[in-house]
Amino acid sequence: MKRAREVLDPDSRKPFITLSWAGRNESAAELAPRVEATTDRVLAQYKGSPAVWFQSPTDLGQDPVHLPGDIPALTDLLEDSFDRTLGDYSSRTSLSLFVDEDPPKLDRTSTSLSLAVGSGERNTVTLRLTEDFPLGSPSQAARLLLDLTRIWRPDSAELMTISAARAALGKGPYNHVAYMLWASDKAYAPSPEIEGELVLPYGEGRLHVAREWTDQAVVALFEELGRSGTHRASAESNLQEPPHLKEGYPDQLTDLDSLVSWGSSGTPRLD
Repeated sequence: MKRAREVLDPDSRKPFITLSWAGRNESAAELAPRVEATTDRVLAQYKGSPAVWFQSPTDLGQDPVHLPGDIPALTDLLEDSFDRTLGDYSSRTSLSLFVDEDPPKLDRTSTSLSLAVGSGERNTVTLRLTEDFPLGSPSQAARLLLDLTRIWRPDSAELMTISAARAALGKGPYNHVAYMLWASDKAYAPSPEIEGELVLPYGEGRLHVAREWTDQAVVALFEELGRSGTHRASAESNLQEPPHLKEGYPDQLTDLDSLVSWGSSGTPRLD
């Protein structure tokens, strides 16, 4: 499977997947199956590699520990991670996990997962990818993104790079633009299609895919939306209405690798 550095812009830095949604209170018992499904799905990208999830130590002097492999223990871990001193955010867990071999090599950066979920305020799940993360071709990356979307049922889910996000600052009003973005029709009014994107309906939302997978092209999408006066920003309510997401994937996903310019050569490259 192609690594992130082979699929995205060779000049891009710090790819990530983030899912976010408005207020939705969920207990540790409700969150545990979602966290388990998320960690299982990410490990599936490694295809038999000795990859394991660890809980990041809260103290630099502590060693990381394996993420529990059963729902009751995972529920206890999540319950313990709720910070009851945060006022309005007291119902939100704050948990940081990372993928590594066993035992972990703590001298290098690893794929990591940050969870700030369960709150009646803002909720986010962020998966930070290394350059050698097995992301796969655009169609394979889309399956990962949509699987995570189906697990969490967010308002939006995107594949982006920190370098593109930084380069887009000052390019107009804030818009949801990324290499790949799923946005809920319940949270965001459908926006006009623009030339630089493919749009694939999926569930109660749409998957937007940049036609060119470079930071420069993604920044150009920001600028194009700004010129058109389109604002992909949510007038969020205090409580989210989760979107419905069916099993499976959009039919058009099978042609995605040939419709997107991707990889270090700027042309489609199949496994």
